[in-house]
Amino acid sequence: MRVERIELAGAGYGTKVATLTAYVQDNVADQAARRRPGVVVCPGGGYAFCSDREAEPVALALLARGFQAFVLDYTVFDDAVAAPLLPAPQLDLARAVATVRAHADAWHVDEQNVGLLGCSAGGHLCATYAALMRDEAFLARAGVSVDAARVAWQVLCYPVIDLGAGWPGDAAYAGRLCPVGSPLARAQDLVDAATPPTFLWHTATDATVPVRNAYLYAQALAAAGVDHECHVFHEGRHGLSLATEQTAHRPDDVLPHVARWLDLAVAWLRELA
Repeated sequence: MRVERIELAGAGYGTKVATLTAYVQDNVADQAARRRPGVVVCPGGGYAFCSDREAEPVALALLARGFQAFVLDYTVFDDAVAAPLLPAPQLDLARAVATVRAHADAWHVDEQNVGLLGCSAGGHLCATYAALMRDEAFLARAGVSVDAARVAWQVLCYPVIDLGAGWPGDAAYAGRLCPVGSPLARAQDLVDAATPPTFLWHTATDATVPVRNAYLYAQALAAAGVDHECHVFHEGRHGLSLATEQTAHRPDDVLPHVARWLDLAVAWLRELA
């Protein structure tokens, strides 16, 4: 396995340098031409930081299941900047996807099978990007072509979908994300027939990002006729990541029933291929 870290071009917000870390499995001699699906992982963290528990551990779990995995450490809030944060992280994501495609040969990636996995705020990042990746003005700003920006699918884990559906808890924080009335505030309204197939999961007892967010997005996907799968587990707090000992913040974060989500998502993705 190789691990490579690449700095991305600035998104025009704050001083943080966004990076993409590649976790790449090399081919054995008998499979020299093998190409694996690629997935860009967007951790959560409320757009204030990128959670370690939803970064490398998730990437390694995907690697073990036959993916090439790439963790995006994207632009987050900078207290010295008065302007709204969005769409700076989305610009980072466009450049990250384009980077994966540009290195497809060296990283043994199937260019027709590049997708996203986002947790919490990272889920919001992915869900909004799924629409922005087709927006000419956004792509021009990112300096990325439509073909380079395209993703084939997305996996959303306890995602923020609607900034008015329970997270964030106050209007001031939401205003730091995007202006009132911004289309990025309601990812469900961005869904159309061209939205990529989507797997999403949530827990019914999530007290931080209410499960309503998943329902809103699933309903929008169904209305648009988009292939999707939605799982709501009956218990579990927010931010479970893999729901295993590897990612547990406290003992009751180890939930074998919820931990099935990753294999469910992989099985769904294999059926899409």
